[in-house]
Amino acid sequence: MAKAPPKTLAEMRAKLDDKIMEALDFLGDMEALKQDHIRFAHRVSAFLSASESVLSMIDRHAKRYAREHGREPTFAAWYEAKADAFRMPHVAHRAKKSSGSDLEWVYLRAARDDTIHIERTSLARLLRVTFTAHAYLTARLTVTATNHETGTVTVSEAETPPPAPPPEPDETKDEKDLWAFMPLEIVDQGGNITAINPPTYDVVSVCKRYLDKLIELVEECERELSTY
Repeated sequence: MAKAPPKTLAEMRAKLDDKIMEALDFLGDMEALKQDHIRFAHRVSAFLSASESVLSMIDRHAKRYAREHGREPTFAAWYEAKADAFRMPHVAHRAKKSSGSDLEWVYLRAARDDTIHIERTSLARLLRVTFTAHAYLTARLTVTATNHETGTVTVSEAETPPPAPPPEPDETKDEKDLWAFMPLEIVDQGGNITAINPPTYDVVSVCKRYLDKLIELVEECERELSTY
């Protein structure tokens, strides 16, 4: 049986960018469907699945690239350090390591394997939580080329202004399109239960930040592999 030819770094990045764009598409659908609870929840589920695929593809394609360049142990050590942020509780238990330090990231990975639990919330409630403004990398993500034969998408960055401050709550507004995640419980194979508190922001904002983190991870992965 013939061996598959080695993938170039550009080909690997194109695969990851394509999956990022898939998640971004579902995020756009979420924005448009916020008043339809069922369809909105379905898009959240699809978004989380596409986002999780980014990590799976890094583990598969980036690890293969490192292996082909004789640097698999180096890459494995790099990725394990990154996983300290998003390691799932059951994986941490098996490896005798700590769960991910980014609780929001861990929650969303856990939510991907469960029914999406969301509830209506209000802008006033969300704004009671103090937070630091975060510039979205997704706003800088633009499609520059599409290869219709291979199905890959080339992505580049464009300059954007800093994000606007959060709006003041409008107590008279009927905010039926704001949703918040609900607490989750993970049950491992041994029957042990791990409770995970939900993020404190609305669902769409949380998912935007999640995509930012994935884009940053992909960019860091490319920089790491470029040294091999």
